[in-house]
Amino acid sequence: MARVRVDGTWLHALTKVSDLRWKHGADGGCLEASWSISQRPGAFSFPVLRRGAEVEIFDGIIRVWYGRLSEPGEDTSACLAVGPLSDASRYLCVTSANQPTSSVNTGITQAIVDGLKITYNGDAPTGVPATGPQYLDAAIAAAATSTSTRATVRADGILRFEADPTVPSLVIAPGVASLGRTDEDWATHVYCYYVSAVSGTPSAPSAWATALASAPDQAALYGRATLFVDLTDRGLLTSAQAGAIATGILAKTGARLSITNGLTVTSAQLRDVGGQRASLAQVTAGRMVRLLGVRTPDGAGSSVVDVVIGSTDYLDGSGQITLNPLGMVPRNFADVIASIPKADDSLESTPGAGITAA
Repeated sequence: MARVRVDGTWLHALTKVSDLRWKHGADGGCLEASWSISQRPGAFSFPVLRRGAEVEIFDGIIRVWYGRLSEPGEDTSACLAVGPLSDASRYLCVTSANQPTSSVNTGITQAIVDGLKITYNGDAPTGVPATGPQYLDAAIAAAATSTSTRATVRADGILRFEADPTVPSLVIAPGVASLGRTDEDWATHVYCYYVSAVSGTPSAPSAWATALASAPDQAALYGRATLFVDLTDRGLLTSAQAGAIATGILAKTGARLSITNGLTVTSAQLRDVGGQRASLAQVTAGRMVRLLGVRTPDGAGSSVVDVVIGSTDYLDGSGQITLNPLGMVPRNFADVIASIPKADDSLESTPGAGITAA
C-alpha cells in the first residue's frame, strides 16, 4: 500500500487514510491526488493538514507523486492535492524587475524566486514568439507547443520539456485491450493565421499571413480535416515562428483518428518490455505502451499498435490502473464542458492522438 507524507510527517501515523488516488498527465506530470481521513467534519484538524503543505506519495521507498495540499478536508474529511504546474497559473511571466518578458526561462526562474515550488534546470525552449503580459502557465504551454514538446513535472519535482516517446516501454497482453476510434476532434492540416508585418507609430498590424502544417499521408488514409488557429494575439511573428507553432500543434494533436475509450488493466495484463509485471503505482503518463492483437487505425489486422499514455488514474489497493491514450475525445457532459475552448486556448498543450501501428 502507498503512503502519504505531508510536510515531512507520515499521515498514516496520525490517522487512517483511505481512498488514496492519484493522477498523472503527459501534459503537466503530477496532476492531482485525493484521499479521505478518519476525522469528524468540523473537528480540530491535524496541524500538518494546511493549505499549501507539501504532499508526497510513496510506493515503498519510491516517490510516485508530488504536489501541494489544496483542500485540507476540514469540512468533509476528503483531502485534495494538486501538482506543481497547476500553480504556474498564479504567476505572471515577468523579469526580476516585474516587467513582462517573452523569455520563458526568465519567467520560470523569477517565479521560483517568488515561491513556485519546482526544480528547474534552465532548459526551456528559446525563440518563443513575443507577446504582451501573460500568465506563466500560458507562456510554458506556448513554448512547449512551438517546439512539439510537453511540459511536465513528475514526482522528482523537476520541470522538463519532453517530446513524445517513439519506443514502447510497456506492453498490454493480447485480448485485453480494445480501442474505439472516431473522426471527431482531429486534423490533418493546421492553418495558423498570424500578423506578418506592422507599421506606424505606435505600431499596428499592417499585413497578415497563414502558416500551414499538413500530413498528406494521413489525409489520404482518413480524409482531410482542417484546424484553424488564430495567432494574431501573439503579435508580430516571422514565417519560421508561425510555421513552428503550426507544426507543433499538428505534432501534439496528432493527424490521426481520435480514441473514444481508456484502458483499465491489472499488473498481470501490463508488463514492461522485458516481460516483468509493471508496478501499477509507478506507471506514469507520457510513456508509450504496445497493445498486442488489436486492429490498426485503418481497420486492418495487425499484431501490435503503439499508443502514448495521455493520463493515468490509479486507486491505491485496487489492483488496476486506467490508462487514457493521448487523443481521447470527450464522451460525457463533464468532459464536453471542459473541452470548450477559452479565449487564450489557441496555444494550450492539447494532448495528441499518439497512436501508431508498429
